[in-house]
Amino acid sequence: MLTPERLTTYAEEDRIGRLLKDEAQAGDETFTAHRWLQDSPAKRLMYECVYGDLMREDAPRRRVLDVGGGASALTRRLVARHDYTLLELNAHDPAAALRRMEDALRRRFWVEGDWYGYGERGPWDVVVANDLFPNVDQRMAMFLDKFVELAVEIRLSLTYYDEPRFYLARRLEGDEVLCVLAWNGEQTRRVLASYRHRLLTGDGALPSEAVSVFPNGRQVLIAHLRGDAS
Repeated sequence: MLTPERLTTYAEEDRIGRLLKDEAQAGDETFTAHRWLQDSPAKRLMYECVYGDLMREDAPRRRVLDVGGGASALTRRLVARHDYTLLELNAHDPAAALRRMEDALRRRFWVEGDWYGYGERGPWDVVVANDLFPNVDQRMAMFLDKFVELAVEIRLSLTYYDEPRFYLARRLEGDEVLCVLAWNGEQTRRVLASYRHRLLTGDGALPSEAVSVFPNGRQVLIAHLRGDAS
């Protein structure tokens, strides 16, 4: 869990904040994920929990699939150190900005699309879904069922709310306005419990009452799971 105590300990060094400054280039503020990392120590803690070892100078080179992770200055570091693919619908940023980053790095790493129909390039050493399930994408069980066969390891940061929170959303392929209710801890725990035997880090028994490190009150659980690929 991301707790105030964990955030206080992380903030003593704030390694992701330092790396973000080191890697930053003009124009990076175009990327929403970059601005979030700049503005939020809690977001940087979450990033450290999911990507931290991948950012190290001595990290072994791995095949990494980053699902819905967005782009930031730290994307350059991941591309330089790994066989890195960003699978991203790109709801927040102009596509041209990501293509310019690819041109500068001389590498095509961005695949525009949804994870559901993707997987031809597996197996992957690490599959990451940071701040995607189950709040933005409620297909958490379907995602795990798919990628547990295609990954050596799956890393998730899972967001839920103890208090009811809902959104009005318009369908892309229709004219309906839907009311989407965010998941609570019980729903998240129920799905994760099916994969408890695969947990490398994290706890399937989520605290029912915890102090949030985010202004909107959301709770975040970090879970690393063992996949079947080798």
